[in-house]
Amino acid sequence: MRSVNKWWMYLIYATAIVAGLFHYYTSGFGSPEPRVFRGLHLCMLLPIIFLLYPATSRSPKHRPSIPDILSAALCIAATLYTVFHAERLNERFIGFHKVRPEEVVLGGLLALAVIETCRRALSKWFALTVGIVLVYLMTCQFWTGMFHFKAFSIDRAVEILYLPNDDGIFGFLTGISAEILYVYILFAGVLTATGAGDFLINFATWAAGWARGGSAKISVVSSALYGTVSGSTVANVYATGAFTIPMMKRSGYSPKQAAAVEAISGVGGQIMPPIMGAGSFIMAEVTGVPYFTIIKVAVIPALLYYLGVMSMVHFIAIRRGIQPLKRSELPQVKTLIRHGYFILPFIFIVGLLASGYSPSKAAFHTIWMTLLLSLLDRKTWLNPKKILQIFFQALVNCALIASVLAGAGMIVGVLTRTGVALAFGSILVSASQDILLLAMFLVFIIVSVLGTGIPTTAAYIVGVTIGAQALGNFGVTVLAAHLFVFYYSVLADLTPPDAVTSFAAANLAGSEPMATGIEGFRLGIAGFLVPFAFVYQPALLLQGSTMQIVFCLILTAFGVICLASGVIGHLFSSLNALQRIFLIAAAGLLVFPSRQLTILGLILASISFVWSFKNRDIKTHASNRS
Repeated sequence: MRSVNKWWMYLIYATAIVAGLFHYYTSGFGSPEPRVFRGLHLCMLLPIIFLLYPATSRSPKHRPSIPDILSAALCIAATLYTVFHAERLNERFIGFHKVRPEEVVLGGLLALAVIETCRRALSKWFALTVGIVLVYLMTCQFWTGMFHFKAFSIDRAVEILYLPNDDGIFGFLTGISAEILYVYILFAGVLTATGAGDFLINFATWAAGWARGGSAKISVVSSALYGTVSGSTVANVYATGAFTIPMMKRSGYSPKQAAAVEAISGVGGQIMPPIMGAGSFIMAEVTGVPYFTIIKVAVIPALLYYLGVMSMVHFIAIRRGIQPLKRSELPQVKTLIRHGYFILPFIFIVGLLASGYSPSKAAFHTIWMTLLLSLLDRKTWLNPKKILQIFFQALVNCALIASVLAGAGMIVGVLTRTGVALAFGSILVSASQDILLLAMFLVFIIVSVLGTGIPTTAAYIVGVTIGAQALGNFGVTVLAAHLFVFYYSVLADLTPPDAVTSFAAANLAGSEPMATGIEGFRLGIAGFLVPFAFVYQPALLLQGSTMQIVFCLILTAFGVICLASGVIGHLFSSLNALQRIFLIAAAGLLVFPSRQLTILGLILASISFVWSFKNRDIKTHASNRS
């Protein structure tokens, strides 16, 4: 990102303040009609990418170039056109009314500009994906089989990208960015600036630092808690990793292991309620399931994921003899109690959501409540510099998200209007040979490949467009199918060769990025079991009686621990190859809701547990005799 000179920075700061206050006001008091709101939203955000992010390494570092300024002006003109012509555009029908020449020019150039914003600030692979989809749109008449579709003229092709109100650049995805995401990014900024993030890290240090391998467990707990604030995997790593990675290295973890632990911990923050990143809000919009219901059913899977991570670091600590932190390194209880009021915003926002408030209005009220709480301590007051930084960071972060969602909106528009999404679903069902496990595995592979180098939200949107219907054909509920795709879209950040979260942690730890990515994937593998578990056992999504929920939770938790032990190779003592195979097999068997498979899994796990415990006793007796 550029460090622009003061005159450009004044303009950007002014935009940040206007955009922040505008979105905060609309979240509490209502927004304009959708087309106007989305047009104004992108008008303020897309130009920021061209002003702050250079096109190449040779571009000016302290000012935007002439092409950057022209591109920013284009974004303003193309988005404001939809605002000023909103009434007419709302009354026209796609594919029926004539597309005006200026709409073809502005829409076509804006589509290219969106691709360029994605390339500059997010991912060249996602930009390439959007580009390929647009090329397909213009050539679909030449394809064969399921990809064949009637030809689109240039004006009709631009029309489905630029003028609809349900998909395309100004579709429902951009609406989510405008109506919900901006205010939640402001909320996260306020929490961080007022000291809530520091409180969560201190609480994690106090809660986990006393245990064996405490430094790594602090990373797990702090990332889980901080993830409720940030909603971003990489941001989570940088926020907590700067503190936890050096601590893990001092405790005896290798740089690669320290970075990998922070990466798998940071990734889980995006599946941790109550925020869960942009995907959860999109899920609520697409499925029609209330947002509070989504975060409620996501609690158990998120806790199971972190149980797997915690088990991994625990077995590593036992195997390597890593000790707890010294008492002097733990924060004092009175300090935590003094700032314990920072837990109130989380309770408050969940309470508002449970009471039926919309996500945006719940965030609106929680922000002003958090600002009042910050006045309780002089050190947490928000001075003008902090407030300006909140607005600026919110503008930049939401500009990145808005670019992703605008690009993803074009993908969804093309895939749905050409019928490719339905065709992909049919292919998945056919390839799975009516076997749910195989269908889930195929969706997992597709989402993991899509998510490699592509932002989580985009991978989730494309993955759901392709895979949700396929899973639905097997009787998987809509919410379970969407959560399945969402989890693997998040976990794709751990998947080499472009494991962005692991690479970010490697940068902090000074370890080799690819080796860290492989280690992160290995240590995070227990979390990959959880989505299969909640599809096969809906009780993990709170569907069923209390007894069913508790029983499935205990079985799955045991399976996650078995998998972690088998991967690390340690339980009560070091495990041989056969013991590890038994534990990994047991973990897989406990996923299925079959009594016979469950009993077999418990037998295999029991053999390994008893075998490992006896080896521990033998070593203990041998040590005592010596």
